[in-house]
Formats: sequence, structure tokens, C-alpha cells
Amino acid sequence: MKLIAFKIKPKSNFATIPKGDTIFGQIVSFSYKMGYNLFNNYLTKPNLIVSDMMPFGYLYRPTLLSNCFKIDDKEIEKKELRKKRFISLADLQDGKLYKCENVDFYDEVLTVKNSINRDIFSTTKEDFSPYSLIEYSFKNYLWMFILVEKDIETKVINIIKKISHIGFGKKATIGKGFFNIEEIENPIKDFDTDYHMSISPTILKSYDKAYYDVFVRFGKFGLDRSVENAFKKPVILADSGAIIKSKLKDKYFGDAIDNGYKDKNSFLQGYSIAIPIKDIPCLK
Repeated sequence: MKLIAFKIKPKSNFATIPKGDTIFGQIVSFSYKMGYNLFNNYLTKPNLIVSDMMPFGYLYRPTLLSNCFKIDDKEIEKKELRKKRFISLADLQDGKLYKCENVDFYDEVLTVKNSINRDIFSTTKEDFSPYSLIEYSFKNYLWMFILVEKDIETKVINIIKKISHIGFGKKATIGKGFFNIEEIENPIKDFDTDYHMSISPTILKSYDKAYYDVFVRFGKFGLDRSVENAFKKPVILADSGAIIKSKLKDKYFGDAIDNGYKDKNSFLQGYSIAIPIKDIPCLK
């Protein structure tokens, strides 16, 4: 599989946090609509793994106890550590975890919208029908990574570019989730190590050790598939930034799962690209 990096320039606010499994889901949806059917055997073997969109040049601070972020044996205050949610890719891979930073890369914006009946282009009731919507306004460039089989690489990139033009996530029809995307040289160094970090929500299997925060995905079916039951099976994952200690044969870890119901088939990306870290002394 080929590891590809993209630099992303947001062109509008987003109404959905760009998590890897969500981006993957939109790619899968478009692939079926375009007649590609690229993922029929995904539960057997993954051919695409998508990362979260993150601040350009940075990855998540590893999900570890505060004693792993000591500076000259002086522990960092937990209150201060909570603010430092990111770390540069180079410092992470070198194991310099104490160099984590406070990266202010988006604002949450609360907006008020009004429900409209698209048949009559008006509200269905005489009363005003407002609802609130949280939007995410990104201040700087982002980046994301995909690990993809070469035989579907071109089609996947074309789908991502299409999504960038029509909008990612919910409320794309009113101008949310638009971005420019540029392929860049892959900056992730590959080396042999026991330690790896996730950059998307992950279903963890049997590893020597694992350190993570829990993330629950409540998926929904769309359009005509939402009749009777709109919700998919909830799935418990390890959130992005999870650390595992294990020898890996591949450049990824995790699993996929069928989260559909009966005749409503669905599957979830529970994989993450593995970011190798040279050494984490506090785990020894």
C-alpha cells in the first residue's frame, strides 16, 4: 500500500469534525454512486485507510499519562498538559514527547439556521423554526494522510477532490466543508520500532499494551436507507492519538467491523495508519 500526504486549505466552515472514519465513509458513498465498487472486500482486507484532518505539520499528543511528558524529570502540570493537544511530526517520531504544544487551529462558531420546506421554499408552519448549528472555523492549513492500494489510488484521489468541491460532511448543500487539496511529499519516517500511534479512531485488537481514550461512533443511514431505523449499530473505538506497543507487519493497525442491521449492510473503518515512534521510556 502507498502512503500519500495532502495539504488542505479550508475554504469554508465545516459542520462536521473531519475524522478519518467519517471521511472514509463519504469516500465509500461516492465510490458506489460513481459505480466503482472499490470496497466490496473491505471486511476481509483493507485497501484504503484515511486519517483525520489535523493542523498542518502536527499530529495529536499521544494518549499517555502525564509522567511521559516530563522535562528533565520535572513533571508537567496536568492542567497545562491538557492545553497542549498537539506535537510536531518530527518531535513525535523522535520520542520528544515533552515538546507537545498548544496549537489553536479552529474556533467553534454557534450559528442559528431556520428549517425550510424545499418544496415551497418556506417554513412549514407560520412560526419561525430556528435551530442551532455548531460550525468549525479553521484558522490555518490542515493535512491528512491516506494509505491506499495502488490499483485504486487514482480513483480515490479523484473522489477526494470531488468531495473538496461539493463539501465534506453535513450541511454541504449550504456551503459547509469546502476545501482545496494538494498532494505533498510524504513526511512520515518509516523505521522498526515497538511503539506506534493512531491518527484516526481505531478498533484495537490484541496488542502487547495499549493506551487510549474511548470514542463512540453513532452512525446513521442516509436517504432512503434511513426509513424505519436511521441508526447503525454504535461502535466503541479508541480515539485518535492512541498508543500501542507491538511489532507490526504492516503500516497500519486496527480492524474493520460490520455495523449495519439485517438487510442494511454497512462497514466502518476501524483502522489507523501507524505512526512509528522511536522510543517511549515511560512505558518500559
